[in-house]
Amino acid sequence: MKTVLFVPGFRESYNSRDYTKVLRKIQEKGYKTKFIEIDWHSTKTVADWVAQLEKEYGQHDPANVILAGFSFGAVTAFIAAASRNPAGLWLFSMSGAFSEDWPAMEKGNIRIVGKKRIAGFLPYLFRNLVKKISCPTLLFIGEKEARLYPSLNNRVNEARKHIQDSRLIVVPKIGHDIADPKYISAVTENI
Repeated sequence: MKTVLFVPGFRESYNSRDYTKVLRKIQEKGYKTKFIEIDWHSTKTVADWVAQLEKEYGQHDPANVILAGFSFGAVTAFIAAASRNPAGLWLFSMSGAFSEDWPAMEKGNIRIVGKKRIAGFLPYLFRNLVKKISCPTLLFIGEKEARLYPSLNNRVNEARKHIQDSRLIVVPKIGHDIADPKYISAVTENI
């Protein structure tokens, strides 16, 4: 039985969304799940978030692990997978938050994330990391969020283009919300 290590979105905890339902549906498909609580307050960079994921990931055989994440959690899972490929990678609404993405980012998003955190993303070049991903990868994106957030849409489509064993699932009429019942349904139908 494979274990899904799930990383939430930026500044989110287990209770921020209905992650309980998301994880329960994954379990019903025959997987074990482990929610990775990121300490968003004392860890300031993506490298810190990746280190927290890798602490748990290091306790498992990568052949029996699926790394999964939502939004910035998907970025975190993606970076971890590039250093040690898991059995699978599930990226839910992966943010466009790599080095190449920040120059075109809207000022409002820059203010939310903060300049120090953005500086932490700069060493992570998507074009270099994606070459290291060789595991089966599922890429999920909501139809509405794809229109509203061009950087997210571009990043997910670039991942689809460059990861050989990948599949893109566009969830109709959904925004940036993995806990939406339609998003959860798409996840359970495709994992």
